[in-house]
Amino acid sequence: MAIECEDQELLEGFLTESTELLEKLDDDLVTLEKSPSDADLLNGIFRSIHTVKGASSFLGFDLLVKVTHKTEDVLNRLRKGELFVNPEIMDVILEAVDLVKLLVNDIKGGEIQERETDATIEKLLPYLSENITAPTTLSGESVKAASPPPAKNDEIAKTASKEAASCNEPQPEDLAEETSAVALIKAKAPIPPKATAAKGDELADNSTVRVDVKRLDDLMNQVGELVLERNRMVQLHSDFQDGLDPAGFTDEFGKLSKRLNFVTSELQMQVLKMRMIPVEKVFKKFPRIVRNLARELGKEVDLQIFGEETELDRSVVDEIGDPLIHLIRNALDHGLEIPEERLAAGKPKKGTVILSATHEGNHIVISIKDNGRGINPDKVAAKAIEKGLITEEQLAAMGGRDILDLIFLPGFSTKEKATDLSGRGVGMDVVRTNIKKLNGIIEIKNEIGQGSEFILKLPLTLAIIQSLLVEVESEIYSIPLSAVIETLKVEKSTFHLIGGREVLKLRESVLPLIRLQKLFGCVDESQGKNSCYVVVVGVAEKRVGLVVTRLLGQQEVAIKSLGKFLANLPGIAGSTILGDGRVALIVDPLAFVEGGEN
Repeated sequence: MAIECEDQELLEGFLTESTELLEKLDDDLVTLEKSPSDADLLNGIFRSIHTVKGASSFLGFDLLVKVTHKTEDVLNRLRKGELFVNPEIMDVILEAVDLVKLLVNDIKGGEIQERETDATIEKLLPYLSENITAPTTLSGESVKAASPPPAKNDEIAKTASKEAASCNEPQPEDLAEETSAVALIKAKAPIPPKATAAKGDELADNSTVRVDVKRLDDLMNQVGELVLERNRMVQLHSDFQDGLDPAGFTDEFGKLSKRLNFVTSELQMQVLKMRMIPVEKVFKKFPRIVRNLARELGKEVDLQIFGEETELDRSVVDEIGDPLIHLIRNALDHGLEIPEERLAAGKPKKGTVILSATHEGNHIVISIKDNGRGINPDKVAAKAIEKGLITEEQLAAMGGRDILDLIFLPGFSTKEKATDLSGRGVGMDVVRTNIKKLNGIIEIKNEIGQGSEFILKLPLTLAIIQSLLVEVESEIYSIPLSAVIETLKVEKSTFHLIGGREVLKLRESVLPLIRLQKLFGCVDESQGKNSCYVVVVGVAEKRVGLVVTRLLGQQEVAIKSLGKFLANLPGIAGSTILGDGRVALIVDPLAFVEGGEN
């Protein structure tokens, strides 16, 4: 049922704040399960649900009020020490929070749907009985666990007793100091009993980015500097038309160019910073995911997260969620052993998964590391042959890293039987494809019996890159500098043919060569020249040499799309516009390193 809101500002405030509160709840609830005596954390969780309930009541979202009210009551009993946090109670609370998220998303979409809420509420009701402290359907141990140990709950009970009187009904004075959204609602005139967003109004979670005021101030300062340089340029042009001495013009124009370059670079940096958001936006969903998977798999898992404050472009953040979820799932499902197996191997029964993010130059490096059984290359190779993905001859020519990379082939799986966590048609090939779309790379570190690590290297932004401009005959191409290992000037006579492919002996290794002139069909204008340049590009330990005519230098370039009709050109990642107005294609080094085009 689509209905309209009289005051859109109220609705947007409610949706923005409710979304933020609910996103944080997952992480807080999982943390509370590990630290059930943390009174401050429990009170914070209670206030979040209380805030959503109060605002929903003012706006007339009855289904939302119904679910949040019962959830709040259970949390209130936990605060007062009448219940004690255990996995069973947490399962029900998390299910209720999921339902609240679903109802809020309905409001975002502009449609109020008659969702089934009774089943979830029925699971909450046993915890609200005055006579029992846990559902009678729980096992004896769970019932005992649900009864609060007095010593552990003293702190919670003392804190809760101060606030218990205000917890049963959403009184306006309770909400006034909790949230700006509710304060805004209070300040406005009465609104209709029912209100939702009009359909299609830029309220999606990723439609806005919060920006620090200082960054806005810095941006404004740089715009001011740009205006000054523009005025100087206009004046210089006027002086030149009025007969300014050419020598004087050249000198002044040179100074102007330097100042304009500096101001533009600073402005560019400020705009990029405004688009940067912490990777925490993605990371904070994983404690809940790991908690649920661990319970489903019967495993004990300690998830450790580092570097969640690391920032990267929002366009990258929006795209890395699904690959990371799959890698986390794999770490729990394939990597970590069950407690009995870990104890038999001399390991702690609780496995560890470490999720971390760090900056490395113009890239962000995300690592998913576990201390499980590791990846068995022999098992990977056998499965690849069994499924017909490679031949015995191909396997014989592979090194250890090449064998591990087989898990990225479409259709590869080591699972003997499909489960809820596998067999869904989404494999590691999809993960690598998604990472490649972001101009990133993924590599594996592995130690049998000790665990494995998947490392993702992603650009901070997808809009601007540092590149090496090269000339191939008379054409200019851009090679992303992040993939360039080194450049060489060589004599063509040092090229050799091995297996029908040109190679170059580079120190103690053999470097495969790719002539960009042949690959891209450039007219050969270098006949008679005995020397050329080789740009060595690489991913992980793989290397390939791109043969070019000349090196033009390093330049920062803006990436432009080639459009959907030219989107899948082999070896081409996009295009850019040079200073003289010419279009230069951006080479995709990953395609050469992994595909071996020649």
